[in-house]
Amino acid sequence: MKLLVIFPSNQRGGVEEYTFKIASSVITHNWEVHGAFPQTVGTTSLIKDFTTQGIIYHPLEISEVAIPSWAELSQKNLSLLSILPSLIIPRLLFDLNKLPHFVRSLFLLKKILPDVVMINLPWPDHGMGSILACSLLNIPTVVVFHLIPQVISLSNIKLKLYEWAKNRNQNWLGICQSNCQLVSQSFKIPLKQINCIYNGAKYNNYQPPANLTQLRHELRQELGLSENTKIALTVARLSDQKGHDYLVPAIPHLVREFPQLKFVWVGDGEKRQVLENLVKEYGVTEQVFFLGYRSDVPKLLQGSDLFVFPTYYEGQPFAMLEAMSYGLPIITSATSGIPEVIENQVHGLLTRTGDSCDLLEAIRWALNHPEAMNIMADNAKLRVQDFSEERMVQETLNLLENLIST
Repeated sequence: MKLLVIFPSNQRGGVEEYTFKIASSVITHNWEVHGAFPQTVGTTSLIKDFTTQGIIYHPLEISEVAIPSWAELSQKNLSLLSILPSLIIPRLLFDLNKLPHFVRSLFLLKKILPDVVMINLPWPDHGMGSILACSLLNIPTVVVFHLIPQVISLSNIKLKLYEWAKNRNQNWLGICQSNCQLVSQSFKIPLKQINCIYNGAKYNNYQPPANLTQLRHELRQELGLSENTKIALTVARLSDQKGHDYLVPAIPHLVREFPQLKFVWVGDGEKRQVLENLVKEYGVTEQVFFLGYRSDVPKLLQGSDLFVFPTYYEGQPFAMLEAMSYGLPIITSATSGIPEVIENQVHGLLTRTGDSCDLLEAIRWALNHPEAMNIMADNAKLRVQDFSEERMVQETLNLLENLIST
């Protein structure tokens, strides 16, 4: 079997990690796996990981941020338009910046001839050109909606195009129930027509290693911190979505009360400079560490004391699931699919989204009640077994095989 995974991202984040996990797992089942996404500075490490894993990478310039102009289409690509059905082209013309994505996806599909395609969307109306290209060729396709913060408004013509595409051998998938409901409401399709496969983290029945003290020492030594430093870890892309901006105002109050508290941020993104300036403005530059992208997140989880995840909206975050599996006490937002996984004061602390004061009080309470937080962390380790990577992969593989067979 031949699988092609597509996504329009130009940065590495949760959607891209999900795609890599699925592609890497499918290849172990003796499938031929291809990956297609934009070749950018932000995806360099992902391209390397794809190729190292044996996944065949194809540059596909379908980024929704840097949209190619009409003039960039070659004459060869334009000549294809004359043979496309009249059903597609007039409707595509309402949004010309989708047309280059459609044409590029079409040519790639004709080149690879996959048995099935998986399109992973970091935003609900991204990837439209690729979705239509798959539907035109009637290739079995799974469209995964990862992130949809609220009901979005789509024009009637877009709704008709999506309806036409979905009815041509496509299966739409959400990664939590909240996500599925918003997809249903936005695209005006029955909820029962959207599958739900929860995201999953690798579960290995983690037990603190004998050298945990050494791991904690090494992390603090790397950062130039004292042995009694408390580390509040955040693993998230540096973007407007992830809520670093409303964590920052709480930090001056917390470090005055807890002088040994430091905040370690793992991840990179377009808002790094803005956040560095904000941290400087609040006078907490020495309390916040920007580590950028790291491949040793498990080591950081084991060496930290709290996992702070102040996001505005999510699908279902891998970073949080991984923190749960390593038994790290969690403080996060009661938003999107997160309450489907974490019950407040049972598996961790849930705070009001965007509320710096509520987040401040939650972190303060956690630092003053470490025993209670450890009990919640133990509960979370049991809870995360229901959200394993193995289950996610197997259910997705079953879906792909069933779509091909039908």
